[in-house]
Amino acid sequence: MERIDSTHSIWLFDAERMRFRRVPKGTDPLAPSPDTEWEPYFALDLDLETGAFTVALNEERTRLLRAWRDDSPVSAGDQAANHDQAANGDHGTKELRLEPLDEAQES
Repeated sequence: MERIDSTHSIWLFDAERMRFRRVPKGTDPLAPSPDTEWEPYFALDLDLETGAFTVALNEERTRLLRAWRDDSPVSAGDQAANHDQAANGDHGTKELRLEPLDEAQES
């Protein structure tokens, strides 16, 4: 089990089963959880230089979640921007879709 702490969440990756779950900070990440709280993933990429990590949600890697470790090296300006985003309900984790526009509209 791999654990990554981001600003607002604890991410748990079960590489053996290729699944992950995210729990809010302040909760017990080791508490038992139903299988429905876990999501499949196809790759986890860590950028040690920036502290960013990317989770591929499908095999084609066209659906991605991107977030930053809590201990990532960000500038003061970035921290202020992240604080403003969090105050507006944006916790810094984004899903990116890299599908061509026509395919995305069909789904």
